[in-house]
Amino acid sequence: MKERLAEYAAGTLTAAERTHVEDHLAVCADCRADLAGWVGLASAARAGTAGAPPADDLVYRVMVRSALAEPQPIARRPRWFTFALVRAEARLLRPSVLVASALVMALGVVLAAIQGATADGWAGEILALVAPLVAAAGISGAYGPQRDPAFEVVAATPTSPRLILLVRITLVFGYDLLLALAASGAVALVGADAGGLWALVVAWLGPMALLSALCLVLVVWVGPDVAIGAALALWALRVLAGSAFADVTALVEVSRLVWATNAGTAAVAAALALVAVILAGRGEPVRRSGATHLL
Repeated sequence: MKERLAEYAAGTLTAAERTHVEDHLAVCADCRADLAGWVGLASAARAGTAGAPPADDLVYRVMVRSALAEPQPIARRPRWFTFALVRAEARLLRPSVLVASALVMALGVVLAAIQGATADGWAGEILALVAPLVAAAGISGAYGPQRDPAFEVVAATPTSPRLILLVRITLVFGYDLLLALAASGAVALVGADAGGLWALVVAWLGPMALLSALCLVLVVWVGPDVAIGAALALWALRVLAGSAFADVTALVEVSRLVWATNAGTAAVAAALALVAVILAGRGEPVRRSGATHLL
């Protein structure tokens, strides 16, 4: 619309175009203020150089008209904004990652069913190993210029990066949570674990939330590659604590306490997620020097 204001002031528009511009001017204070400047310039051009008002007087009149114009009402987000944002972010999730997560979880179900038939308690252990890694890998690829196909576009939009991060981690973690619940239901259905469905969920829920929150902080802070590497290292230590270092009682007890489903684990995971959201509003990960991509 703004490109039509000069033509409107000069009188070169057709009747239909003038009507369209006038309808817009009736509801847009910014365009009315811009039009005042174009009208002044058009009047000066018609009058000729000799009759043109001084430049300082012209600027003064334009600024006065702009100041006296009605302020533009504050635009509020429509009710459908949240739904539109969730749908847009869901379309950015890579199908290959979603399919890979489902396949790995399905493999975990098969192993849990096989091992559960020979050793009681192994089904829950297998799901407790697989589900957190699947979620951590998904979170590691949900944010940042190296993994986000629309990072440039998102950085240029007025939507808060914190809000975008919240939507993405909700989608990714929610998807992996549903996968883990479905896997637990399948294992419980075949009777591979005597503890039942609730025991299976308790085995992986706390570790999954904590490892995902740790990855999220590292993704926002230093990038996805470091995040997934740290997740694998931490999870390897957790596995070694229950196997290679099983004789070290203190290490085993600490590992069970940290990687468990309890109020402390939930509080730490929530705190880490909050830290990640706060860091997300401060720009790109460190060691990027403000650049979107490494050169």
